[in-house]
Amino acid sequence: MFHLVYVSSAVKPFSKSDLLALLVKSRENNTKKGISGMLLYKDGNFMQVLEGEETVVRNLFEVITKDLRHRGTIVLLEEQICEPVFRDWSMGFRDLADENLNAVEGYTRFMNSPLDASNFKSNPDACLDLLYFFSKSR
Repeated sequence: MFHLVYVSSAVKPFSKSDLLALLVKSRENNTKKGISGMLLYKDGNFMQVLEGEETVVRNLFEVITKDLRHRGTIVLLEEQICEPVFRDWSMGFRDLADENLNAVEGYTRFMNSPLDASNFKSNPDACLDLLYFFSKSR
């Protein structure tokens, strides 16, 4: 098992319907490929973790980097894992602009961090902390 975490910026902000369309297609494709993961979106920025067989994850990531809807893709973390954390999700999702997130038990100001490399590059494990938090707060 392998996971890869990256951040990127949308070329233009995604509407709720844009995000929904992205999720429907991602979930369909990921199910076929045996990939699980989590996608966070905030203020035009994405953070995503992809889990699965390494070759499959890397091939999907290559496709993702060519998607013209975003730019500035930066890998924060890539490593072997013992088991997937998001195994039940073909693609979990949270829009961090949701005003109700501060009511989630355990929410802290850290959860409000911008989803860009400057906040996570020096401490890649922090991106996993953020993704894991939202995976547990479904």
